[in-house]
Amino acid sequence: MTGPSPRRLSKSQYLRGLQCPKSLWLHNFRPDLRAPASPGVQHVFDQGHKVGLLAHQRFPGGVLIAADHNHIPDALRQTAEALAQGADILFEAAFMHEGVLVRPDVLVKEGPRWDLIEVKSSTEVKEVYLPDIAIQRLVLEGAGLPVRRASLLHVNNQYIRKGKIDPTRFFTLTDLTEETMPYLRQAPAELAAMRKVLAVPGMPAVEIGAQCTRPYDCDFMGFCWKHVPAYSVYDLKRADFSVINALRAMGVMLLEDIPPDFKLTATQELQVQAAKTGKVHIDVAGIKKCLDKLVYPLYFLDFETVNLAVPPYDGMRPFQALPFQASLHVQEQPSGEVRHLEYLGDPKSDPRLGMAEFLTRHIGPQGSVVVYNASFEGGRLCELAEAFPVQAKALHAIKGRLWDLIIPFRSNYFVHPAMRGSASMKAVLPALVPGMTYENLDIANGEMAFLAYEALMAGQVTGDEALKTMAALREYCGQDTLGMVEILRVLLSQSTQRG
Repeated sequence: MTGPSPRRLSKSQYLRGLQCPKSLWLHNFRPDLRAPASPGVQHVFDQGHKVGLLAHQRFPGGVLIAADHNHIPDALRQTAEALAQGADILFEAAFMHEGVLVRPDVLVKEGPRWDLIEVKSSTEVKEVYLPDIAIQRLVLEGAGLPVRRASLLHVNNQYIRKGKIDPTRFFTLTDLTEETMPYLRQAPAELAAMRKVLAVPGMPAVEIGAQCTRPYDCDFMGFCWKHVPAYSVYDLKRADFSVINALRAMGVMLLEDIPPDFKLTATQELQVQAAKTGKVHIDVAGIKKCLDKLVYPLYFLDFETVNLAVPPYDGMRPFQALPFQASLHVQEQPSGEVRHLEYLGDPKSDPRLGMAEFLTRHIGPQGSVVVYNASFEGGRLCELAEAFPVQAKALHAIKGRLWDLIIPFRSNYFVHPAMRGSASMKAVLPALVPGMTYENLDIANGEMAFLAYEALMAGQVTGDEALKTMAALREYCGQDTLGMVEILRVLLSQSTQRG
């Protein structure tokens, strides 16, 4: 399906076109092929909106141009009126130049010129922000608004909440005027190229590649990737697109069709051999080396966390992980019974002290603390120790006893074809213990748990629905630690049988 070229390009379309001209074309002429925003993506948008509102507080007295993207003529008119009335701080103002629309987050008048300020919920300056700011400056100056400085207002990850959020200290303002100049000079030619893409009938022929996910996941991937099987060369572990493109040029789509003389890393070779033979690769010596470090009793531990741009409680930094839930399976001796303990914080209050007390009460002074990806759990234990000095010594001791169950799989000591090259818990558990999957759980992954608890915190889920959500959280987190128990049981069995 084709249609007339759009009457205007926006900043978001410009950035989309820089990433992929095919995506730009689809956005304009086949929006029906776009995948709806996932709950995780919507969460990112929502966090950005909250940060944007907080940014407004940093510039008191600003005038908000309220007309939304569905009412652009109104937004342009409201902006012109605000300027005519002498406004010196504008939020979401609308400007059009040569068919390109931008709506800068913040404009601050400094003498005869203006400071352009782009607001991002990121804690760092990313390269993708430079063309974002440059295109806004191009349009502003083309529309007759002189720009003195172009800056990025981003989140200060060293900010620690104490009482009400201080918008002045919450943000860091970084001057990017010089850094954006090369992008400013390139923008006219890039816009011209995009207009040509939109003026030619028919969708551009662009092969799938790195641009599908960099810098952002494209919302047309479902359409462009529909010919790719569920498990293919695109899943080759740690393979960049130069390797994948070389295989595709040879007509290879499936891992089992990769020629034996094709150069692969040792990790990739194991993955491909598993796909070709359907056989499990087991390095008994490597597994035993890991298992020999286990000390009973065993404490199988898993956290669930939520990390928000605006820290919800005192003592927290932006995006700091808030551990709200823990599951603990305890096995006193080899082949012994396993008992289960759990903690789920009250969504209406800070759950961290309760978490620290739960851990120090139920994890004894001896024995390995089995986790899946120790860097994550270790980080949370350190943060809890920093927040609660009374429990700090015990929490650091727990961290010192972490035993990482992911290592045998990340180190390729155990490679199962059903893992499909992944060492994640969601891949390993159903491969080793077919009866245990996450498919039928109401909450089936960490992102769902994160979003469910955030909804409870915000009061978006109440009554019976809240009770149901809490039960689903317990079931999911409990599955993780019980899954670790079963995975370890398989490893112990394999090392014994083959020893």
